[in-house]
Amino acid sequence: MKAKWMIVIGLLAVVGLLLTGCWDSRELRTISIVTAMGVDKAPEKNEYRVSLQIVNPGTVATGSMGGGGGSNVTPATIYSSTGNTLMEAIRHASQKVPRELFFSHTQLLIIGEPLAKQGINEIFEMFYRSHEARLTTRVLVTRLTNSETVVQTLAPLEKIPANSATGKIKNTSKMWSENIEIIIDDVIKALTSEGREPIISGITIVGNQKEGKKLSNNEQTVPPAVIEIKSMALFKDGKLTYWLHGHEGRGVSWIQNKMKSTIININCKDQKDAVGIEVVRSKTEIKVDIRAKRPMFHILIREEGDISEVKCPIDTSKEEEVKKLETEWANETRKEVMQALYAAQRTKSDVFGFGDAVNRAHPRAWESMKNDWNETFADSKADVKVDAFIRRTGMRTKSFLMEQSKQE
Repeated sequence: MKAKWMIVIGLLAVVGLLLTGCWDSRELRTISIVTAMGVDKAPEKNEYRVSLQIVNPGTVATGSMGGGGGSNVTPATIYSSTGNTLMEAIRHASQKVPRELFFSHTQLLIIGEPLAKQGINEIFEMFYRSHEARLTTRVLVTRLTNSETVVQTLAPLEKIPANSATGKIKNTSKMWSENIEIIIDDVIKALTSEGREPIISGITIVGNQKEGKKLSNNEQTVPPAVIEIKSMALFKDGKLTYWLHGHEGRGVSWIQNKMKSTIININCKDQKDAVGIEVVRSKTEIKVDIRAKRPMFHILIREEGDISEVKCPIDTSKEEEVKKLETEWANETRKEVMQALYAAQRTKSDVFGFGDAVNRAHPRAWESMKNDWNETFADSKADVKVDAFIRRTGMRTKSFLMEQSKQE
């Protein structure tokens, strides 16, 4: 009996040792939380320049930055360093940062435009190996500025600047759809795919970039500098080759089946852009045929929307009027899709994943195409069919503009 109790006590002791806690845990007071990371090419050197946005825990914990004033302490501090490799540049920053760098909460990776034009393959190799980096970190490319300046810019409404940029890319991809929310894992998959090229949303600064680094940028009703999510960087062989603007970017969202919502303005009678349609639902299917050893892509888009605004006298209670609007809407959607497709074909960069579609549907044909896919993609034909349905006309069926037109 005594022996049995000794065995039980021994087992409990072993279990107790195993449950003493996390062996690699780190206290909050010993780490510096990196919320955003900017990567540029160091001027006049063949080195990386890394800019780390680190949370100032005092301002966030006390809420002193809430409401836009009342403190002379910025919510984040920026540390920059250089190195031949990204990891070397990050470790060099330890000479300036008083605490151990912690990357598990990094929300944003920002790549400078000049570096993106030289190539991004080597950058993402480090993130792929790192045990601490998150593959769900969002990625942006700067437009007409460098990543260090963007990381340094303070923004109103959000205490932590990285939260502002992250919120903007999430919001605009959901509400406007001229940009797409891209994470590190998406870029790595595109870089390693034989039938897809990366595409990354752009970020720029509108206004006075020097004033944007000051705390006063958050203390005015009209900030001197504002960060905007704008344009989309199109890559070929890992290098930025072209910027998609406006409706070209929205066409990409449709083709990639990432259209969430947007507003389409269509013509009404003799008036241009007189009716606004809010897209509330969209689904895209892509099929591919092989004709004369060339791929033919069939893009089918089915979308639903509501009438959000009318600037012409029209009676939407009449089915024939609604049908006319649906036809106009479908034509406008097809136009934007073709704009995006032509832009990608001009640069011979398949950012849509058409090559992957060929590989899935016709693997034998893909084997003969993949070595020269960029040229094949540029010469490929596409048939775009759009089915548009207006589900709701708002709180009114007849515009009050009809009554005004009758009085005139």
